Amino acid sequence: MTQQTLQETVASFDELTAKRMGRLRRYLRTHPRLVVIGAVVLYLLLTLPGVLVAAAMPGANATGLLVVTLAVSAALLYRRKAPMTVIILVFVFECVALIIAGPQGGLGGMGMIIALYTVATSYSAKRTIPLAVLAGSFQVVLMVLMGFPDMEGMELDPSDGIDEATFSRIVIGISGSFVIGFYIAAAAVGMNVRNARIHEAELNHWARQVSSLAQVQERNRIAREMHDVVAHSLSVMIALSEGARVVAKRDQVRADEVLNELSGTGRAALSDMRRMLGVLRQNETGELEPQPTGGNVEQLLEGFRTAGLPITFTQAGGALPEDTTFQLTVFRMIQESLTNSLRYARNVSDVQVRLERRRDELRLEVMDNGDATRVPSVGSGRGLRGMRERAALFEGNVEAGPVASGGWIVKAVLKVPECDVKIAKQKTAKE
Repeated sequence: MTQQTLQETVASFDELTAKRMGRLRRYLRTHPRLVVIGAVVLYLLLTLPGVLVAAAMPGANATGLLVVTLAVSAALLYRRKAPMTVIILVFVFECVALIIAGPQGGLGGMGMIIALYTVATSYSAKRTIPLAVLAGSFQVVLMVLMGFPDMEGMELDPSDGIDEATFSRIVIGISGSFVIGFYIAAAAVGMNVRNARIHEAELNHWARQVSSLAQVQERNRIAREMHDVVAHSLSVMIALSEGARVVAKRDQVRADEVLNELSGTGRAALSDMRRMLGVLRQNETGELEPQPTGGNVEQLLEGFRTAGLPITFTQAGGALPEDTTFQLTVFRMIQESLTNSLRYARNVSDVQVRLERRRDELRLEVMDNGDATRVPSVGSGRGLRGMRERAALFEGNVEAGPVASGGWIVKAVLKVPECDVKIAKQKTAKE
């Protein structure tokens, strides 16, 4: 795994979202005040021309309209901090503008559209849609009360079948539909933005949860590997050093062999530690975890024999699956079981290691005949917990405890990976 790949793996969801955005959207997201000011400027650009036209009409209160327009602009500056308060103020100001300018004037509803959009980004549809309908309906009623539509100067031909009252109802219906429709559309856009933000926040939350879980799992894996390597290596090295001290007085050649084995065990442990610590380095490019090869189990057993354990190894049902993780699991389980026998068992004269592979499962059994004084409370319990965690990766289980006749036994059952089961079936069919 390269450094670039690791950096991409740990990238937060916020960074991934930012990469999908364009430069303008990224800039606006990081400068919210600029967005608020831009909305006010847009409101003034769309509203002031209509205000100036209404102010030019005979009898219009130009000063009042301008003051109300500026008041709406000032209120919109705080639309994100207090959206409900702002929409109430904007609604009141626009109603005041209708009263000042009459049915043909007003502010065009742009302030309400912006305010409704902001409310919809903060509140649910149950609030914003009824609010949009009520606000639009009230303003339409107010326009009608102010005399909308103004039918002065209009001449209708009765032969067309449309009288003045019918035409007035049609105009009111179309205008009211447009006002309410625009308000609902603004609320719908705001709800869509709100839903997108909620979805993004949920994805960010789950991304952080997954990242945290992955970190915990990786720490547990490293701790499990370090425990197995350190406990095994130190136990073997202690046994070898004690044996070398005893043998050195009687057989120097045998003592040299034991010391060579001690040295080799130390070097192997150091190599395993380096490979495991490579998981924590981002510039590591090779395999990040120690993987056993085909002869590692035999080498492991030979090392324990040298350390003083009389081991008998039995394997039935064929070789181990080719899955390297499965092989590592079996390797570590045997290593941990024998390490416990070496550390805790007394007066051991026989240690049986049995591997039996069936079609879809592998059975492992490690049993010694040492004194029955060993109890489950001896040690920290990390080794047994680590074996159970490894077995769970292959839907297996581990049982450990004293034997009635004396000694200790560890039993494990692992499910063979499906790919290896298929290969075994194909070989059986060919035979």
